[in-house]
Amino acid sequence: MLTTYKTLQDKLQEVPWDPSERGVWIKLIDPTAEEILQLSAAAQIPEYFFRFAIDEDDCPRIIVGQNCILAIIHVPLSRGEDRYETSPLSIILTPHTTITICNDLVQILPEHNDSSRFLFDTAKRTHFFFQILYHADTVFLKYIRKIRRRTDEIELSLRKSTTNEEVFQLLDLEKGLTYFTAALRGNVIVAETILRMRSNPQMRHLLQMHEEDEDVLESVIIENKRALELVRTYSEILSSMMDAFSSVINNNLNHIMKFLASATILVSIPTMISSFWSMTLPVPGDDTTIGFWLVLLLALTTSCCAGLYLRKKGIF
Repeated sequence: MLTTYKTLQDKLQEVPWDPSERGVWIKLIDPTAEEILQLSAAAQIPEYFFRFAIDEDDCPRIIVGQNCILAIIHVPLSRGEDRYETSPLSIILTPHTTITICNDLVQILPEHNDSSRFLFDTAKRTHFFFQILYHADTVFLKYIRKIRRRTDEIELSLRKSTTNEEVFQLLDLEKGLTYFTAALRGNVIVAETILRMRSNPQMRHLLQMHEEDEDVLESVIIENKRALELVRTYSEILSSMMDAFSSVINNNLNHIMKFLASATILVSIPTMISSFWSMTLPVPGDDTTIGFWLVLLLALTTSCCAGLYLRKKGIF
């Protein structure tokens, strides 16, 4: 699906695609072969750029062409509760156009209202490009905060749990953080590569950087490293929690088994005592009902004494 946006009257608005239009943002989601061929010819972009751009297994990197630059980064993606992955987002910069390509429906820019649309100007390609990189970092941080809150919720449930459901939930979160770690490492390399490219005279027609652009790029690198450190920290915390709560679950099960064993002992005592008297063994006072109550009292007294003993030992 191909969609074109342009900043008009200080607002980011959708416009019809025109190959001759300049200063636009072309957004491709799961592009077809026809759209790739059409855009490659119109924007004079090598076709192999698009092959790299739509490769789901490609790592974050920078590819420099004669008249364009391809930057591949990874952005976070939520697949449901407790399931997080990353998806590649490719950004192609030409002298007049910014093109983004992704196979999944990812959030490239904030879900802004009209007042915040003043921040995005598609005519300033380099600045707009850095804003996309910066927003990717903010999405990482947003998902990291969600994972932290979700971890706290699971921790409360795990304290009384005797099943593995919460452990599997933590495993899903840890898996997502592992994806985030790999993605952020690659994104840091991409941002630092762009920072080195700013001093290359051959790149100035593609990366026209001003002082405000350098500030945004430095913010991108700082947020990248900040998100990476947070991901590493929470990943270590999750690993420790999984080990600790696996022991907690085992201890909870042990307490339940001890309780059941103690209850079995207490229940079996009356049966054992009443079994001492058979059909051929007379019960004291069997000529009246007092014999039944004597046996019952003896059984209950013995069970209570055994229960108090187990209670004192911390077993029951």
